Amino acid sequence: MFNMTDILSFILAFFILYFTLKFLSKLRREDVFKKRLKDLVVYKEHLLQKESQKAYKRSGEESLPFLRKFIDKIQSSGADGKARLKTKFDKAGIKSANAALVYGIAKISMIFLLALIGAYIAFEHTKLILIYKIAIIMFSALLGSYFVDIILRRKINARQERVLKAFPEALDLMVICTEAGLSLTSTIQRVAREISQLSPDLGYELALLSVELNMLPDRRKALQNFSDRLDSPYFKSIISNISQAEQYGTPIAQTMRIVADEFRVNRLIKAEERAAKLPALLSLPMMLFIFPCIYLIILGPAIINVMYYFNKV
Repeated sequence: MFNMTDILSFILAFFILYFTLKFLSKLRREDVFKKRLKDLVVYKEHLLQKESQKAYKRSGEESLPFLRKFIDKIQSSGADGKARLKTKFDKAGIKSANAALVYGIAKISMIFLLALIGAYIAFEHTKLILIYKIAIIMFSALLGSYFVDIILRRKINARQERVLKAFPEALDLMVICTEAGLSLTSTIQRVAREISQLSPDLGYELALLSVELNMLPDRRKALQNFSDRLDSPYFKSIISNISQAEQYGTPIAQTMRIVADEFRVNRLIKAEERAAKLPALLSLPMMLFIFPCIYLIILGPAIINVMYYFNKV
């Protein structure tokens, strides 16, 4: 029977292995954008097909049919729920047609894992009554269920932050390309190739946008899809300006320059907001760590002298 030390050692070894592999993967200087070109080719073929939606569903439903049916019965989310899950996975940078299957397997695994750990702790290391032990097991299972959602949300936020951080350089390149006379599609294709070395996520999204601009009959739909995938108010404003320029015939170069200036102003406002919050955030650490040291330095010699005087008397 495993004891608590074995379980903690296993968890610690798992995290050490995970962070080691993540560190080694960062050391490998591979072009992530080239790996995702296959996804772009598949997506382009998907847009070219007449009944692309049916073919896409069939290609995703071929793997693990029994497990898929079991998870579908548990989730009972329907087509809308699967579409929302697919959108979340796309925002997190996880390109998979089996988003509902992966999500269901991850949830079931984490629920059973944390429920087993909670059961072991409750029955082996506590002397509570049975109802409290059952409550600990249920709380552990619920925590495992939410743990998957927390990880997915953190991956989405991290990817959006990476894209947002690299987007000013992409905007500058777009301004240069449009002022040189390139069209919107050619500009996005060129910037996607150049920016992929700096930010593979942004390069992939721009390449996907260029594919949709070439294949979809409505260019505004392609721009709207780009805005929905990134899901940020900054990108929604940018795409809205570009769509209006496409609709009313405004020069793209002028629009790009205005968008770049607005983006810089928004970044400056955001930096000023963070700077304005610093005094309030620093007040608690100052009261806990800095002020006691100052009081000790100022009052310490006086207290020592007073104690020495009373002992002498």
